[in-house]
Amino acid sequence: MQPAERQTRILQLINERQSISVTELSAEFGVSEMTIRRDLARLEERGVLRRTHGGAVLLKYPPGDLPYYAREGTQLAEKEAIARLAVELVEDGDTIVLDAGTTIAHFARRLIGKRHLTVITNSLYVVNILIGAPDITVIHTGGTLWEPTASFVGPLAVAALRRFTAGKAFLATPAISLEAGVTNSNLYEAEVKAVMLEIARQKILLVDHTKFGRTSYAIVAPIQAFDCLITDEGTPADTVARIRSAGVDVRVAPLQEPAAAPVPTLPLRRPER
Repeated sequence: MQPAERQTRILQLINERQSISVTELSAEFGVSEMTIRRDLARLEERGVLRRTHGGAVLLKYPPGDLPYYAREGTQLAEKEAIARLAVELVEDGDTIVLDAGTTIAHFARRLIGKRHLTVITNSLYVVNILIGAPDITVIHTGGTLWEPTASFVGPLAVAALRRFTAGKAFLATPAISLEAGVTNSNLYEAEVKAVMLEIARQKILLVDHTKFGRTSYAIVAPIQAFDCLITDEGTPADTVARIRSAGVDVRVAPLQEPAAAPVPTLPLRRPER
């Protein structure tokens, strides 16, 4: 396993457990504790975690809401599978609205080649991906930058969105549960997502299996607010069945080989710690 791949997996483990020891990681990957300490030092430099005596813990970010640059290399196969299936719902001439997130970035890359498409988004990364794409008009909301997702939120973003209508909204989420629905750890980001749903006729949620069973405090919408939910094969069959029973069209994307690298993104400044 290459260091970058191992560090991505370390992030996933800490995201799941909140903290982990050097000894546990050494056993998990079959490498020396010195190697693990170097990995943790590199991840600490990226502002993702804080090293402790004998291990590491997450910083201030809630489960599933790590900064964009810490998530862009995780669940690549799942995100690519979901993006492949989701782009089949987009037709030439559509006006669509996209929120921010790594799954949405994979989806945005697959829009290139569509004709006479209009994309409304609050995502800095979506704009970066679609710059120069022929036949795609990109409209950005503006607003206040929310760094963990490189998205723009707040009153300006909401006001901009309310000036448009869209045929389809494609949203992602860090947290979804059958009881609480789609939730988010940032109130202003949740508000933007909710307005995106208001202005779109068809509402589609792109969510990989790792997001299920998580709940945060800011409500975006109940699951039933979505017409279609696209997920991957890792989502439990009983979860899929329960969502379908709520009247949502659930589509399960078959997995293929993961992408060789994350979706190209802007070289944003890493926060200093």
